[in-house]
Amino acid sequence: MYTVHKLLSMLAQSSTMRVLALVTSSVFLASCAGNYLGERPVNSLYCDNFVLYEMCARDSNRDGIVDYTYFEETKEIFMYRNRLPRRIPTGFGVHRCAMPMEEDLVVTTSRVFHIDESSSLLEKTDIRGAMMLKYMAKLPEVTACNMRAEQALVDD
Repeated sequence: MYTVHKLLSMLAQSSTMRVLALVTSSVFLASCAGNYLGERPVNSLYCDNFVLYEMCARDSNRDGIVDYTYFEETKEIFMYRNRLPRRIPTGFGVHRCAMPMEEDLVVTTSRVFHIDESSSLLEKTDIRGAMMLKYMAKLPEVTACNMRAEQALVDD
């Protein structure tokens, strides 16, 4: 008991240690939720309306983990896991501001592949809300990228 108390007091004193503890616990939790306890996904494509866009998440190899997300209308990949797919699917492009997904976004987005008719409205709303929050957090970065790209076109 004393050791745990001592460890907690050390964590409270050191911001570096707090960050390390937070990252470690996040990775641990993500790894636990990563493959939905071995359940097979019920689907490999999920599309929904987020903000102003119809966006889709794709699990190309049906392992239950998102590979990339794209805009339904333009078929442009805008977020991807680890790296862009080796072969971009026919008819798809890559958005000029495409970026890799952080592990927590991969975990959250991958949850949609386990939704079926028996999933509760609360569960569906929870997943959609978590995705929305994470995508909205990326919005300033995407907006800045788009503004830089548009400015570069004007300058040329």
